[in-house]
Amino acid sequence: MTLSIAIAGKGGTGKTTLAALLVRCLKETPIQPILAVDADPNSNLGEMLGVEPGQPLADIREQSSTPEGSPPSGMGRARAVEDEIQRAVTEAEGFDLVTMGRPEGPRCYCYVNTLLRKSLDDLSGNYEAVVLDNEAGMEHLSRRTTNDVDILLAVMNPTLPSRRAVERILAISHELPVRIGRRAVLVNRLAPGAAADEIDRQLSELGAQRLADVPQDENVEEAGALGQSVFTLPGQTPALVAVRSVLKALQKPKSKQGDLA
Repeated sequence: MTLSIAIAGKGGTGKTTLAALLVRCLKETPIQPILAVDADPNSNLGEMLGVEPGQPLADIREQSSTPEGSPPSGMGRARAVEDEIQRAVTEAEGFDLVTMGRPEGPRCYCYVNTLLRKSLDDLSGNYEAVVLDNEAGMEHLSRRTTNDVDILLAVMNPTLPSRRAVERILAISHELPVRIGRRAVLVNRLAPGAAADEIDRQLSELGAQRLADVPQDENVEEAGALGQSVFTLPGQTPALVAVRSVLKALQKPKSKQGDLA
């Protein structure tokens, strides 16, 4: 059974770094192989994981939605899209990466998106874990171009705009044509001395599982500034230790919403 985690949050909250840290932590467990899906148009997950992304699925979608992009004679369009997606996967040690790419243009993509969804569903079935780095508007989830997810993980910083973004994400999630097993919220880059009690009070009102905070970590900040992957981080760096705890909480059976994990 695949463990699928979709991460969303306001830009700048560090959700892509968190997604990469989750992939690293999953590599330390028997839950393998792992599929990392970069569904943020900024497409930085590959850099954080230290791998070169393959062809974005958005390019496959664009090509397949035009007459010029029709498959060769004798090959069905579904098979053609499936083959293109397989070629777009970047293989790495213990995990693979697929990049969604830019949002849709003005064409009609209903049929192509259906093919993409089926191909992604089939692809994801080959993995024990899927980590999806989404954008704040959750475009790919709202378009139903990705799998249903076990856990929607909303990421925020300890600021009012970030918390409001998480509130919107959680509200939108109930309207999506996607099955979401449970919703969780996490405070990332929490600085020492932050008003934890007030944050707890605010998050208790969101109706989502409260996960352990991930602290601000100089090692993570330095690696990001130097363009280094999360695999260069020391094994006991604070953010990595915290994400291991988060992963353990996500693996536990669903508990009462709002509980502190």
